[in-house]
Amino acid sequence: MKKYTAFLTLLILSGFSNPAIQKNKMEPFTWIKGEWAMHTGRGTITESWKVTNDSTYSGESKMIKANGEVKPLENIQLVYRNKEYFYIPITAGQNEEKPVLFKLTSFSKNGFVAENPDHDFPKRITYNLVNKDSIHAFIDDGPANPEKKLNFYYSREVNPVVIE
Repeated sequence: MKKYTAFLTLLILSGFSNPAIQKNKMEPFTWIKGEWAMHTGRGTITESWKVTNDSTYSGESKMIKANGEVKPLENIQLVYRNKEYFYIPITAGQNEEKPVLFKLTSFSKNGFVAENPDHDFPKRITYNLVNKDSIHAFIDDGPANPEKKLNFYYSREVNPVVIE
């Protein structure tokens, strides 16, 4: 019995009850923080992510056209709620500008897959960290129809241009 009690005490003292370990639910996604950009023939699509709190990252996406015009595309949250992770975009001009929940079905230290099979399009959102300065994200119509797909190749912006 003493060995069991000693083991349990050691487990608790080693971090099982450490609030810092239990508190940061967003640690698997630290790689996404910062400013990202994808240059296209129509302009630059930017995506910026920041920590909101210990269970939420906030992001926003914009299109910066060649003439300098800025068009908001999405406000996004990556959240931990009720022991699950969700990717929640609010897309300009779509879904009555209401949030759409995509549940993370898998994640690792280098990416995640979020799915909502009931959504019209996309049904799946995937982010993959290619290297510390490059992300390949894509949206598709889910496992049943993956050929309907849009790719986004982002590079980290070292000195981002801030447009208010």
